[in-house]
Amino acid sequence: MSKWLIALIIVTGSVHLATLSLDSELLHWIFKLVPMILIIVLAVSTPKSEAPITYKGLIVTGLVFSIGGDTFLLMPDDEWFTFGLASFLIGHVFYTIAMLKHMKASWLTRLSVIPIVTYSFVLGSQLHGYIIEDSNNSGLWIPVLVYIIVIAAMCWTAIMSGNVLAGIGAALFVVSDSILAWNKFATPVANSGIWIMATYFSAQLLIAASIAGFSFHIRQVSGNVGKARTM
Repeated sequence: MSKWLIALIIVTGSVHLATLSLDSELLHWIFKLVPMILIIVLAVSTPKSEAPITYKGLIVTGLVFSIGGDTFLLMPDDEWFTFGLASFLIGHVFYTIAMLKHMKASWLTRLSVIPIVTYSFVLGSQLHGYIIEDSNNSGLWIPVLVYIIVIAAMCWTAIMSGNVLAGIGAALFVVSDSILAWNKFATPVANSGIWIMATYFSAQLLIAASIAGFSFHIRQVSGNVGKARTM
């Protein structure tokens, strides 16, 4: 079932990328939301025995808020952008809480905070100038700043969790949102829609798959501990 779901997610996501240039609101709604619905189904369908129940619940909740954010961003007027931003931000908070419960400290993961903070500071500094200078967007600076801080925290905790799928997914989420923000507030990015959505779908799929990835990691560690005890 998981293989079929992943195949459907890839197919429907690819259709969305292929139809971005078409002036069809119906196609945009269907093929932006259907992949996310399937990703949520993938996350929910992971057997209880395969993942920590709290981690699974928090990730699924984050995915639900994400699809809420997608819905707001599909609205034609920019006034919905703030609602979309808030919905995604809440989703990232749930992702962060999920990762916090499984953080594993090591010198390498601790050092990852340096490039994350540096990148976030540079991006925020650049966006600040563009947003403040634009009277139509100046009121969005504080929400954007909070969002940058939250997604940076989500990315770091995902890396600290030791779950490779979650870590890569979180990093791709940062890439996707960075392109979206730069394209909206700074200067146009060539083929921005394709880059934004390709990295976004990949990020959400990997974060959903991290539920099973976590259980595999736990089983591997448990197995190694068991072997060590019997030696």
